[in-house]
Order: sequence, then C-alpha cells, then structure tokens
Amino acid sequence: MKITVIVIACLMATVASAPAARSLQDDLDDFVALLPLDDLASLALRYLLTDEEVQEAFLYLQGEEFAAVWDQFFALTEVRDLLNYLEDAGVPAYESLNAVAAFLGLPALKPTVRSLRTGGLNGLLDEALALLPHEELEALFEDKLQTSPEFKALFEKLQSFEYKQLVDLFENSAEVQALVQKLRDHGIDVDRIVELVKAFFGWK
Repeated sequence: MKITVIVIACLMATVASAPAARSLQDDLDDFVALLPLDDLASLALRYLLTDEEVQEAFLYLQGEEFAAVWDQFFALTEVRDLLNYLEDAGVPAYESLNAVAAFLGLPALKPTVRSLRTGGLNGLLDEALALLPHEELEALFEDKLQTSPEFKALFEKLQSFEYKQLVDLFENSAEVQALVQKLRDHGIDVDRIVELVKAFFGWK
C-alpha cells in the first residue's frame, strides 16, 4: 500500500509542461512516465459507464455536499501553503486542480487564471492499483530522495504538513464527515488509508 501514497502524492502535481532545466516538475514527470495512463483512463471510463456505484460516486462529486468539502479543504492554510510551495517550485498546481474543478463543476481555486466485470469503488481502486508498476515506482521514489534536492525538499515539505488542521476539518465539518461515511458505506477502509498516509509522511 505504500505505493498508493506515492502515486497520490505525485499525481496531485501532474501538469502538461516543464521548464528546460531539471526541476521538481521533471522529477514528478519521471513518476508519471511510469504510469499506464491510457489503461487507467480506459479503466475509469469503463467503470463510469457500467458500474452503478461508481456512477453514484461521480454524481456525489458534482453535488453541493462535496463542493463544501472542496472549499473547506482548500481553505486550510497548510493546504494553501503547500500549493504555493509547488507553484514557487515551477509546478502549476492550481492549474491542475482547476482542471479537476472544471470537470466536476466545482469552484476554481484561482478564478482569474469547474457485460463487463465491475466491482464498485473498491473494484476500481483494486484494478487501478493492479495496473501500476509498483517496484519501479518505489525504486524511483527512493532514487529521487537520494539524488534530487528538489524532490527531497518537496517530500520534507509534506512531512512537515500540520496534520492537526485535517483532524480539525474532519471534526468540525459535517460535509467531510458525510463524505467519509459514504466511503465507509461503500467498503472503503478510510481509517487504514489515513494510517498509511500518516505513517508514510511521519505525521503525528
């Protein structure tokens, strides 16, 4: 499951272009280059077209409740600080997130710049993970920590993230609690995922 956290951390910063000199974006692009993006896109489309549970999840992501979760999460100072850090490092994080926002009909973070076998959300996640080159991704991750100061600085930035802000958001947001409950209702082990992310980044 460690590889899941690596993929999540890298995909959040995926963008279309990179500067000529080696940069943090180049490091992230090296990870993305290992991913079977066409296969993952085909898998996601297949589930979206054929799986009722995934269709319901997609509709939820387009609804008012998730829009409130989106706004509350990206209002956290630690999250904004991380996004600004990525922008300063040449990774257009806002552009990428706003592409997601445009797709789902969510508010932009920077308004000026919304018989096939299927198995629900768990099935989609399991099949997506099965497509990934786990050993290659982990090896590249370890190599980047040793050879790229920019990538190491990003990882250290994530390690210093004030996790308590996320805890406070969960405890004080009815919408976030409803989202977590929906994931649990669909068999997603939210608590295990949280513990894996905490352990990976060393959050207390």
